[in-house]
Amino acid sequence: MRRFLLISLLGSTAAMAQVSAPLVAQPSFTGVSEPLHTIARRAQTSAFAVRDFRPDRNHMRDKSLVAKSPPSAQATLALALAPTLAAPLPYNQTATFLPLGAPVGTNFEALGLGTPGFAISGAPPDTTLAVSPTQIVQWVNSQFAVYNKAGVPQLPAPGFLQGNFIWQGLSPGSVCRDFNRGDPIVQYDRINQRWILSQFAFDGLFTSNSQCIAVSQTSNAIGAYNLYEYSFGNVLPDYGKMGLWPDALYITYNMFTLGQNFSGGRACAYDKAAMYGGAAATQICFQSPNFFSYLPSDLDGATLPPPGTPNIHVSWNFYNVASAPYTMQLTKFVPNFASPALSTFDDGFSGAAFSFVGITMDANTFGACNDTGGTCVAQLGTGQTLDTLGDRHMYRLVYRNFGSYASLLVTQAIDPDRVGAAKAQLRWWEIRNPNANPPVVYQNSTFNPSADSRWMGSAAFDKLGNIGIGYSVSSSAMNPAIRVSGRLKNDPKNLLRTEVLVQAGGGSQTTGLSRWGDYSTMQIDPIDDCTFWYTTQYIGTNGTFNWRTRIASFKFPSCR
Repeated sequence: MRRFLLISLLGSTAAMAQVSAPLVAQPSFTGVSEPLHTIARRAQTSAFAVRDFRPDRNHMRDKSLVAKSPPSAQATLALALAPTLAAPLPYNQTATFLPLGAPVGTNFEALGLGTPGFAISGAPPDTTLAVSPTQIVQWVNSQFAVYNKAGVPQLPAPGFLQGNFIWQGLSPGSVCRDFNRGDPIVQYDRINQRWILSQFAFDGLFTSNSQCIAVSQTSNAIGAYNLYEYSFGNVLPDYGKMGLWPDALYITYNMFTLGQNFSGGRACAYDKAAMYGGAAATQICFQSPNFFSYLPSDLDGATLPPPGTPNIHVSWNFYNVASAPYTMQLTKFVPNFASPALSTFDDGFSGAAFSFVGITMDANTFGACNDTGGTCVAQLGTGQTLDTLGDRHMYRLVYRNFGSYASLLVTQAIDPDRVGAAKAQLRWWEIRNPNANPPVVYQNSTFNPSADSRWMGSAAFDKLGNIGIGYSVSSSAMNPAIRVSGRLKNDPKNLLRTEVLVQAGGGSQTTGLSRWGDYSTMQIDPIDDCTFWYTTQYIGTNGTFNWRTRIASFKFPSCR
């Protein structure tokens, strides 16, 4: 069904300016899908031509240009008035600790070159997954698959679907139905036992851009879905990242006008109750040109946040100052779907729109690759280096309520010293009581046990507070590989245990392709709240557009 936007300027240039009032819209299309197993019986694989998924736009910003332009008066005022605390000096872990003690369990080849019938349709794969008590859904940009916990595909042969097939139930004119563009995110809502699948869509000239959201009608991932399309006009909602929360579904975007020019970071909330019921669901957004790559908090575990707890969005001002020290920014989103104009996006302490609680990083915390946030990861046998996406925090921003306290957990890639060769190493943060003023930076550590680069991380807590982290590892002496590490809750603060190999790389990415994923994903299994599931890419032999992926699990024996 075709619907009209409530804010006619939502996708226009005028709407891209920083505004304190929320931008409110209804879905431009809604519908219901057939069961996925029915769609799969009819489907034929038809991957589009091999290409880099982002040949026509730069998903990053040029720091050298942005830093020369002073931030807006509103951004300057927000920083000046922000409640702030100084983070403790980060711990630089340069030696190994105890053995991990969490053996890799299930470890299977997932979508990619190793999948029968699968054609590589572009790069990078943007590997992501979600886990229910019985199923795993993995999405690799333009295709997705459903597996059981042993890695057996659950859809009819060939066992995977083109991403846009799920939105075939929308009406003509839907770009979600007609274009399969990727940037996927998959979630499983353990509280309501629903799957949420999302990707963006755009036409060939980026004149029509949308976010596509599908919500399962049951806990079965291969059943039917309620379908939604939200139009952003001529502005691309790039790099969407999702967080589940009791009151709403949150997605953040980097907005690019006509797919080219960065026009702001946008944070959106969607009426989850309406989506689960199949009704038209309101979208409430805030956008500012001064923010880049918000990351919404994502609820893990069975214990909900205290009633009324706002969703926390994390960003950092990497592009707003010329050099370190940088500030991590915690902003609170409170949507009001009954009266959208009353929605707020601020520091949570009656600050103005876009205000935040600031956590000042130390002067030696630099963006990866000599503070460029870009490309410097070396590989065996080639001069081609890989992109770190060190200009942003990595998916997910995990929130878990442990009863006596709550914690956020997030990773990023940093350069630990900006001395000598450009580097990328894994920085991880645990922030306790994040809604307090001030919150507590409980752990703040760089995992730097060797000269190898570590990047593209993702982390989660189990129910005891133990941490699992997965990431890519590479150097001039090795092909990019997949490793995991972690720690027990009562280990000495800031230390990860010795890393464990999940998959050795058999080759390096060559011939001018620097992109290596946009994100990887670590999730916790709701069946026991103990088992970590991780997915990311690797390469079997030297080349380009020949990536493979793995899905692997591990758990600490003390968690039962």
